[in-house]
Amino acid sequence: AAFPGAAAPPGVFQQGPPTTAFPGVWFGQAPGFAPPPAAGQPMGGQGAPGEPAAQRGPGVPRYSYAANQQAYPEYTAQAAPVQPQVDPVVEAFLRDEHQSNAPAYFVRACSSRLPSAVGLAAKVPVPLGFVFQPLAPVDGQWNVPSVSFRNAPGTIVRCKKCKAYMNPYVTWSHNSRRWNCNLCGYNNETPSNYQSFLDDQGKRGDRNERPELQYGSIDYLSPGEQYCARPPQPPVFIFVIEVGYTAVQSGFLDAVAAGLKQVVADRSYPGGSRTKMAIVTYDTSVHFYKLGANLSQPQMVVVSDLEDMFLPLAEDILVSAEECENTILTLLDTLPGMFRSTKLNESCLGSAVRAAEIATKHIGGRMMIFSSTIPTLGEEKLTLKQSREQTKSSAQADKEAELLRPAIVGYIDKAQALSGVQSTVELFVAPQSYVDLASLRPLAELSGGDLHYYPQFNYQQQGEKVQQEIVHTMTREMGWEAVMRIRISRGWKLSQYYGHHQRRGQDLLVMPSCTSDQTFTVVAEMDEGTVPDPVVTVQCALLYTNSSGERVIRVHTYGCLTVQSPQEVVNHVDPQAVAVTLGHLMMETQRPPREAKLAEARNYLNQQCQKIVAAAQNSPNAESLMTIPLYVLGLLKSPALRASNDTPVDLRGYFWSRLGSLSVPLTVAFCYPRMFSLHDLDLATGEAGDEGRIVLPQTLNLTAQCMVGHGVFLIEDGHQMMMWLGRQVSPDFLFSVFQVQAIEQLDPNAAAELFAPANIGAATDPLAIKVQNIIGAVRSERIPFMRLEIVRQQLDQGETKFFQYLVEDRTLGLQMSHQEFLQRLGHRPAGAAAAGTPQRGY
Repeated sequence: AAFPGAAAPPGVFQQGPPTTAFPGVWFGQAPGFAPPPAAGQPMGGQGAPGEPAAQRGPGVPRYSYAANQQAYPEYTAQAAPVQPQVDPVVEAFLRDEHQSNAPAYFVRACSSRLPSAVGLAAKVPVPLGFVFQPLAPVDGQWNVPSVSFRNAPGTIVRCKKCKAYMNPYVTWSHNSRRWNCNLCGYNNETPSNYQSFLDDQGKRGDRNERPELQYGSIDYLSPGEQYCARPPQPPVFIFVIEVGYTAVQSGFLDAVAAGLKQVVADRSYPGGSRTKMAIVTYDTSVHFYKLGANLSQPQMVVVSDLEDMFLPLAEDILVSAEECENTILTLLDTLPGMFRSTKLNESCLGSAVRAAEIATKHIGGRMMIFSSTIPTLGEEKLTLKQSREQTKSSAQADKEAELLRPAIVGYIDKAQALSGVQSTVELFVAPQSYVDLASLRPLAELSGGDLHYYPQFNYQQQGEKVQQEIVHTMTREMGWEAVMRIRISRGWKLSQYYGHHQRRGQDLLVMPSCTSDQTFTVVAEMDEGTVPDPVVTVQCALLYTNSSGERVIRVHTYGCLTVQSPQEVVNHVDPQAVAVTLGHLMMETQRPPREAKLAEARNYLNQQCQKIVAAAQNSPNAESLMTIPLYVLGLLKSPALRASNDTPVDLRGYFWSRLGSLSVPLTVAFCYPRMFSLHDLDLATGEAGDEGRIVLPQTLNLTAQCMVGHGVFLIEDGHQMMMWLGRQVSPDFLFSVFQVQAIEQLDPNAAAELFAPANIGAATDPLAIKVQNIIGAVRSERIPFMRLEIVRQQLDQGETKFFQYLVEDRTLGLQMSHQEFLQRLGHRPAGAAAAGTPQRGY
């Protein structure tokens, strides 16, 4: 039987199981679509460009090759080629790749076919890379198969030369007494207790009883202390919370306390009785708290010496979350009131991080830092000179690239030190003004964590988002004290590694805490003067401690055929994986030693798209290929890259950080958001379908041509949702959904509260129920939590922001429509488009 889930997940945006509130909604799936193609076929995604026609609803943008066939008579006139004799190795691969390759939840290849020579690789217009999400959530109907060797130490079978793990692509000889590694070719001796017999095809007779010989994704449960340098680490959370004037007055401290209280009170954190917690607060000094279970009230001890930090308490700083639950909850209840009248508005963030490091250096853990102001005191302070033109916009040509780089290396050094003691930083920043994120974000990125950013924080508008993201951060699947290696077959090498991690040596990736959200990308290159194997294999092995204290090795193996034609490589491109990889390569232009201007990053993307458009002109896979320029156009118009004065430098830096570890579906949503109409819902839309999933409206092209003045449209990019209401919207719609008679009576902030998570399902009007179901379903597909912003036509300033999402039109950041962009890249369709009449290519 095939490995459940071995094909691509059903929907481009699917990344995890349904939520409790909407049990029938998959991550990103609009019901009614067929699943994507099996492994080895061109990948696409439902609701996004690049998928097969059978999976797309009307209005979803796509490139139409058939509409332009007349432009390529040399292709359409070709005779059917003579079928060559099939190599037995290739035949076996094609027969088993669906099951033997890791599912698309975990691995996406830029192309499932790779060139067989260096000269051919130079002619391929797309990067050859792989995107891994090792702990990605799946659909909930199956688990990654596990193999336990706890009672048989030393039985995890690995190659003695390259240390690759046993997988379905190895070959056997001498009646299974020896096996050849499919990555390095070394001939290994099989342990006596792992031998079996071989059938007439040379396959092991017991392969159906051994998951590691069948499936591309497997969990090895480590035997004894073979993979432990110390006793398994328990889940540890240390909360480092700013309590200065800005954090208090904006309501950020209240939101943080509420989010932490929810997790502690519900005991929804991982690890159960093993979990430990500590709380440190800071403003112009650092405050430690004694949280012993025998205390009626927590006790605070203040350390004012910021240059020589020390631990003022010998015990009860890091405590059991269950045993000391009441003391922790008491402190979280009283924190906002304790500092309500504070006038201190400076931050000693660097010293607070040092304090948390001292408190947890013997054990490590996840450090959750909450900050609101630029650190100007203590260790690693940022002076006004170092904060570099903080009032300027990042769009200034002479400053934009410089402002995206750290002013000091102190936080880079701190991240490296924390990684060395198995600590990861999750950084939450909610400022009212510039805080130099470029200098702060390496603290999270290089320790394996993520950055969360809430500019001009207001509790009423963003408090729910902060709380929901704290809950998600603490309750998602996590791997502790994790390291990862990615290996590839002989004849190939991995030249670039991307993601939030530290690399030690040549190929060891260190993440003190790896989560289900984290994604890593590698770029592969051919070695000069070598002939690769017919099947090239890449293998990702993540060693970590799960929250139950077990050492686990999660192994993902993915095989690709080598081919003799660059066109064959292009024909099997996954446009979404290519878009992710191009984004990483673009950001590489801003790193040392190059440190180019942002204009060069934009030029790099344009040059790559020109190559892709040229290749698509004569490719039967043009439909998939031509979605890549559309994704790139969306990236160029996004806050990460657009050349406009409305993008503060901190906001741009945040999106660069986010793109550094974003999953494939969320990157696609960032580049090409989804838009739905809500004013014309049919009977089935917004209700549970046959499988219990909420039926979503059909997606629309991102152009104002799809909008009408009496309409209501919802758009989401994986980070935020916006609802646009036209001036002529029906009074019946307004009354049913918002309980107002006219659009002028609508308060956008109050209206958005109707769709807060606590209010979803509270509506009684049938139309309001449908709209709430749709918003709840879309929100459940995304991580992080998406706040809804409502704007009214010609009445609210946020309307400009909504139209910047319409990437197929001319926008503020790039005065070029989709068709104009394609023409600039050299795309010349025949017929109406050539005559000057706009012709939709997607």
